Amino acid sequence: MLFNSYQFLFFFPIVTLVYFLFPRKIKWTWLLVVSYFFYMCWHAEYALLMAASTLVTWGCALLVSRFDNPGKRKLILTLGIVFNVGMLGYFKYTGFFLDLLQRGAQLFGLSWQAPKVSILLPVGISFFIFQALGYMIDVYRGTTAVEHNLFKYALFVSFFPQLVAGPIERSKNLLKQVQEPHDFDAKRVRDGLLIMLLGFFEKVVIADRACIFADAIFNNWPLASGKQIALATIVFSIQDLGDFGGYSHIAIGAAHVLGIKLMTNFRQPYFAISVKDFWARWHVSLGTWLRDYIYFPLGGSRVSKWRKNFNVMAVYTISGLWHGAALKYVAWGMLNGALQVVEGFFPPPKIRHPKLHHIWDVARTDFLIAITMLIFRANSMKSAVGMLGRIVTDWGSTPYATGFTVLQAVVLSICIVVLFTFEVIHEKKMTVTELTDRLAPPVRGALYLLAVMVIVIFGVWGPGYSAQAFIYFQF
Repeated sequence: MLFNSYQFLFFFPIVTLVYFLFPRKIKWTWLLVVSYFFYMCWHAEYALLMAASTLVTWGCALLVSRFDNPGKRKLILTLGIVFNVGMLGYFKYTGFFLDLLQRGAQLFGLSWQAPKVSILLPVGISFFIFQALGYMIDVYRGTTAVEHNLFKYALFVSFFPQLVAGPIERSKNLLKQVQEPHDFDAKRVRDGLLIMLLGFFEKVVIADRACIFADAIFNNWPLASGKQIALATIVFSIQDLGDFGGYSHIAIGAAHVLGIKLMTNFRQPYFAISVKDFWARWHVSLGTWLRDYIYFPLGGSRVSKWRKNFNVMAVYTISGLWHGAALKYVAWGMLNGALQVVEGFFPPPKIRHPKLHHIWDVARTDFLIAITMLIFRANSMKSAVGMLGRIVTDWGSTPYATGFTVLQAVVLSICIVVLFTFEVIHEKKMTVTELTDRLAPPVRGALYLLAVMVIVIFGVWGPGYSAQAFIYFQF
């Protein structure tokens, strides 16, 4: 069930109404039922995989909490990790590794043909497995109390707003929240709906419209000029923010309506002043997960400079693999790691004009991130190299006819300005609700109604609308 679907527009109000009407002691059971229903709307049989991951991590954490012997504790943890990573590897990377083996055989002059496999990737598997692994590791470390009730823990893993594309929550934040009964609060519900409204604006008005132009160029780049490829890269960068940031806002807003606070997943990433700063603002839940469960155990920054750089590269290579089973994702992750390593070799400059220097840092960072975004979106690593070459060498060819009209471009441009106005407000540590609360109730109500109309007109029934699944559902 997509957030940007008519089904969800019926599903969420019903879930919310019943939740607030249910007796306090059993509210969490309702959330568990609807969360599994939400997931089963894609492929019901894959709910068994989520249940298996849930059962194994819960059981391993329970056993770890009961043993004092370090060897036994470590063995149980290792078995739990191997099971979950093995399941993730089978469904997500089987075809990728067989393809690598075939290419390796060809390098040695062998004619081995890899068997063809067709494995449907379960939606959200990377997200719920990482979330479950985080809980199990936290119990092993003693930073989270073990949950004895399997079904309450199952709700933590399956909580529907953030189930299929995050944020990847921590047990310290979410596990107890989903169990606690939350009563109706009009202001909280209004604030949650406004956050959802922002998410829908980002997704159905900006991301899905930007997708029309970006797809036309990236899927037919040999016909496009260097200028068009460069512009499509910028448009895709905005699309990716609107798509994934939009999902995160809808998820955070939906949880907020129910009284549950999820972690912030995006913090104005295109205002970052370095690649490192960008990754402290983009997909924050994944970045902090990789930091806490991979980077720190490798030694983090408490080691030699060369070892620290190795740790950074290892983390971002894993991040690339997490995003997808393709060489382009590995290259994308390694490039993001390499850019941060290079940044570490340059000492902080002496700043004479802080504002100009800040603008330069933001522009430089966005330029570098745009290059990585081109690799991320390209259909293959070979296509990415070809597109980068076309940008450098060919700016004078006849533009490719994308079918993206002037009206669509104007609508998209205006909406991007509105989005970055919100980003500026948030960068200044304010929220849109704080500003609208200063208005008179009739004016505030009219503004909310206008926002809904804009989303309906320019998102659903606007020119060239093309509903798209969220990009990160494939990860």
